[in-house]
Amino acid sequence: MLSAIINASMKQLFFPLLAVVLCGSTAMAALDLSEIGVGARPLGLGRAYVGLADDANAIFTNPAGLARNKNLNLTSMSGALLGDINYVLIGAANESPLGKFGVGYINAAVTAIPLTRLVGSGPSLEAQQYDSTDYGSSLVLFSYGSKLSRFLRNGAGQNVSLGATLKLLSQGFSGGGSAMQNANGSGMDADLGVLWETNSKLSLGLTLQNFLPATFGGKFTWQKNGVIEGIPLITRAGGHYALWSNLDLMCDYEKSQAVGRPGVFHLGSEFWPIETLALRLGLDQKPRATESGVGVDNNLTAGVGFAFGGFTFDYAYHQFGELSENATHFFSLGYRGTDREKLREKAAAEKKNRRSTIPQPEIVAKPKLKSFSDVPDGYWAKKPIEYLSTLGIMGGYGDNTFRPTQELTRGELAVLLVKAKGFTVGTDVRVRFKDVPLQSFEAPYISFAVERKYINGYPDKAFRPQNRVTRAEGAMILARWAGLYQKPKLAARPFPDMPVDHWASPAVAATKTAGLFEYLSGQSFGPKLNLTRAEAAEIISKAPFAKKQIEKLISGGEE
Repeated sequence: MLSAIINASMKQLFFPLLAVVLCGSTAMAALDLSEIGVGARPLGLGRAYVGLADDANAIFTNPAGLARNKNLNLTSMSGALLGDINYVLIGAANESPLGKFGVGYINAAVTAIPLTRLVGSGPSLEAQQYDSTDYGSSLVLFSYGSKLSRFLRNGAGQNVSLGATLKLLSQGFSGGGSAMQNANGSGMDADLGVLWETNSKLSLGLTLQNFLPATFGGKFTWQKNGVIEGIPLITRAGGHYALWSNLDLMCDYEKSQAVGRPGVFHLGSEFWPIETLALRLGLDQKPRATESGVGVDNNLTAGVGFAFGGFTFDYAYHQFGELSENATHFFSLGYRGTDREKLREKAAAEKKNRRSTIPQPEIVAKPKLKSFSDVPDGYWAKKPIEYLSTLGIMGGYGDNTFRPTQELTRGELAVLLVKAKGFTVGTDVRVRFKDVPLQSFEAPYISFAVERKYINGYPDKAFRPQNRVTRAEGAMILARWAGLYQKPKLAARPFPDMPVDHWASPAVAATKTAGLFEYLSGQSFGPKLNLTRAEAAEIISKAPFAKKQIEKLISGGEE
């Protein structure tokens, strides 16, 4: 099929080149377009995205990453691949009660490819065009991602996300008469992904691309001759490390089961000099055919990103091989949302709710309050954060950040509950757990909090201090901590998404009545959402024990 096109014009070189980029071979085969482009942001990072995936680009890289971002996510990308191949990508994902679902589409196309035949003989032999054809390849993806805790009890697995993607492939030629008739094919396959957020700095990811065997539908079938091709399994493992608060480093390793295709690395870095601007550099290795076999191209990448109000614009430069004319420029428009936007909505709802009650004068703090570089003026939880930090109930980090959107762990919550009540603990650890080292800072606080029955351990003698705390779990713990009465049966839902028979509804109703979840007024509760540090500051500041300390602080009685 391809031999009828070869030697007609330079356009004809793009198909072998495209096959090299996708398959590491000069033979046409079933193409998985997600191997080329996955959004301008990942491309600018050398496609090192398996451990970082946190927006709509996760659809094409690691579907588990969809669970990291609870906002509506959109992405789109366009570029002229290798100069002549028009490449378009679109993706969208949104949260639902069952998890986060996404859909993606990629298309690569070349038009007006001349078809030629050899005419004459001897010195008069020449190639003569007799027709033209168009080539297109498309990929449709349906993705799902969720925290592992959705499927486990007691909030276990909060820091692990799982995901899967179903892919429908099609490619072929149109036009060109009988020579290209039925030169089309279609197929399907699927990806699996997992992402483990080990701590606030390091996350690790793993994807199995095209993992379905042919017996389960993972194949591509050509219409003309019924030839069935398997789609090689590709394993990608990667990590993301937050070196500083504004600098991230990424590294992926990729290995294909395709015969003769070597393993390759993807390296990337992302630097945010200011909140709205990102600078990216990367190295994207790709297999390439050589005279002695198969080698590796070290393709340099670079990119710039702008973010404002949740909207994003990204540009990526990507080399393809050693030829400078093969370098490609990609552009993406998207929306990833921001936690700050959601918090502003909460603040507006809280302000509206306060207007409906008796106005209270705002008390200006007399002592100098602690401030943080990532808690700007107007931030919805700025005052509770500053009050609790000044009182020593909550602390910041060495780089003068508070990290308000960082999710709260069980160990951090135990420390917070003890400090908020004004207790002083020594080094004595009476209640011990197998996963809480005796020499750790949190150990005496966890022991004290368990003794007081604010929070419990697990039957296997573990406390799991690094597990994130969901809102439902937080309501149960806070209700015990505050000594609130919980009605055994409820007549009405405490929140629209909290049925009366939900295991945490009595505690949610009690804490809502006490005003601890005042910031969620007029919204859903989101029982499976994790509590953030900003939310914890807001909630604790509403408790009677903390209120007394705050009142004393702002009156100038204590600093």
